[in-house]
Amino acid sequence: MKDASVSRVKLVEGVFSRSIDARLKFNLALCRCALKGWPDRADKIRHNTRFHELQLLQLAARLSHLVRHEDSNGNSWCDATTTAIVQRRIQEGWTEEEERVLRSSDASYVQLGDEINKMLATADAEALAEPFRMAKRDPELIASAWELNNTVLALDHELAL
Repeated sequence: MKDASVSRVKLVEGVFSRSIDARLKFNLALCRCALKGWPDRADKIRHNTRFHELQLLQLAARLSHLVRHEDSNGNSWCDATTTAIVQRRIQEGWTEEEERVLRSSDASYVQLGDEINKMLATADAEALAEPFRMAKRDPELIASAWELNNTVLALDHELAL
């Protein structure tokens, strides 16, 4: 892989990792704000928080896998000019073959997927609708959303250069 391609791959991986960190931080703020008004639903709120954390960790693992197995020309990340494009590639663009290869080579990824599936089966979205609706009015969550938005904009700017 050429030096410029290696640099681009490292940039995409680093920027997306920072976007995952920012989203994890927002996820925790959402949890805190939902718990303030609905402590009686703490188990369900924490379940949802953990579920989203696992989904974000799964995306990070997928990107790491793709970066490790980058083709020789390294051009597959040239069009990754926003974090949304990167996420689409590792979420909607993720192939069955990529899933099979990653699952066969990474036991922790298999455990992550199994935990996500187990949590999905026991999710109770209806019980969370009101706590999350009310949390959206919390000043802490509004500030956290603003911070997340600004972080994503700055990261997208890095990728666009």
